[in-house]
Parts: sequence; C-alpha cells; structure tokens
Amino acid sequence: MNYECALLCMHGMGNVAQNDFQTDIAKLRQNLAERLQANKFSKIYIPPSGIFYSDLTQAQEDDVWKAMTTQGGLNTGLIRRNTVNRIRHFIISGFSDATAFSGFNDSNATNSPYREAQQKIYKALEDVYTVCGEVPIVIISQSLGCQVMSNYLWDAQIYWRNTILNAGIPMDTRSIWNTPPSNDIPDSFLCLQSLKTWFTTGCNIPIFVSGFKDVRAVHNQAYGYNFKWINYFDYDDVLGYPLKPLGVLFNHNNTAAHGQPYDNVVTDIQVNANDGILGAITSGWNPMSHTQYWGDNTVLEALASAL
Repeated sequence: MNYECALLCMHGMGNVAQNDFQTDIAKLRQNLAERLQANKFSKIYIPPSGIFYSDLTQAQEDDVWKAMTTQGGLNTGLIRRNTVNRIRHFIISGFSDATAFSGFNDSNATNSPYREAQQKIYKALEDVYTVCGEVPIVIISQSLGCQVMSNYLWDAQIYWRNTILNAGIPMDTRSIWNTPPSNDIPDSFLCLQSLKTWFTTGCNIPIFVSGFKDVRAVHNQAYGYNFKWINYFDYDDVLGYPLKPLGVLFNHNNTAAHGQPYDNVVTDIQVNANDGILGAITSGWNPMSHTQYWGDNTVLEALASAL
C-alpha cells in the first residue's frame, strides 16, 4: 500500500487500558472512513495501536490504589466505593501520570517516565517511516497527551536547532533527544518536521504551566517546521482549556530563549463535545464531556478535512 499521509493518535491521563485505546482508534477510524472518499481514506495510515504510554505508570498506581483500599481504610461502603472512590482512583491515576510524564520527579534520570513517554512517540514515528516513508503527519492528542507531545516537540526542536543550526540551547537531560537512538531514519522526520496539523482535545497544558513567569509554545513556522495547531475545548470540561490566554505569560524580553507566544501559534475552538445523541444527553453538558471529543462531529469534520 502506498500511503500518502499518516494519522497518529495519543490518549490522555488516567487508567487507560490498551484494548480500550485501540477501540477508540478503531471507532475514530470508522468515523473518518464515513467522511472521506474510499480512495482517499485508503491512502491514510492510522497505526491501530496509536501512541500508548499509560502502561509506563499504571502498575505503580494500581499498587498504590490497592494499598489505599486494603490498608488505608478507603474500601468502606457500597456507595462510597462507587462514588467518591471512583473520583479518588481517577485522581491517583490521572494526576500521578501528570507529575510523572511532565518531569516533576527523576529530574536527571535517563529511565524516567518523561523519557520513556518520548520513546513511545519516537517508536511510533519509526513505525510510520517504515510503513510509509517520509509522509506528511497529522496528530490528534487528548488531555495529558497534549502536554507529553508538546514536550517531545519542544525537545526535538532544540535538538534540531543545536545540531543543524549550532544554536547552543541547553537540552533537557531527561529527553530522548539528549542522546537520540541511532538509526537510518532522517532526524528531520523523527523531529516531526513532517507534521502538518496538530489537533489537541481536552488539553490541560495550562494546569502545568500557569505558575511560571515565562511560558512558551513550540514553534510551528520556523526552523523547518510548518504546521497548524488547532485546540478544541468544551466549556463544561474542567480538564480542557483554551491555550491562547497563556500568551499573557510570555516574556518578550527573553529573546534568546526557545519558543513563541501561545497566542501566535494556537487556534482555539470551543465546541459542545458530544459523541452523538447519547453522548449529548449523558456527557455533553458536564465534566464528562472530557471523554467526548473524538466522536464530536465538529472535530471529526476538521480532522477529515486536514487528512
């Protein structure tokens, strides 16, 4: 099969089972197939496993939660087990993921979750190149996956600037790009210079960066990069945010630093995220809308158009 582009899917925070994520990708694939002509859809490579990284932290989080219920006194009462404990379990998994993959621990460790998550992205790109060659790429990332992908892009761009342009910018020692693996695939492809559109849904980057004094987005129109960044958020989704407002934290006096203002790069689009009629009834009006973006018609139409 001669593919003309590739779509990479990346999940969000929490206890995400690999089979469930693959089911989400299969459903997304079917929705796109219904919106594209068959001869066009057949030219799109969509890896069925996507970029799956939840397994890097889930065993540890499961051990903690088991201890919480068996030793910590949280396994009390049928109602609590099915209400407040579900919320607690999500917080343990979701926010432990956030701290692990955003690099708030193991600051110099080469086997940290920060680096291991980047390895997952790197390997997914290796797979795309092996199957398709150097094709244009579209990415859709959900929730925490947006932060993880942003970290990968940021570090790849610094590596590219240092290696090709002799920029001399300090490299994060946790990053895979500090000591990149050796292979025959062009660095430009693995650095995501083939990226054409990046869709973020339910993005929670503001949760991680709003306390800093100089907040910067990756470059999308410089140093060989040329892509659009489109961010979808739902008003009712307390884990999803617009990104342009982060532009108020950009320090214009810091001219030597990498990055640009968020309001220069991101297009924010507010949607009433719902996966059909059932999703609109049960989730579209409340925080569970966080789970509805990939089945939302507005998002799907834009994704199909980009592809």
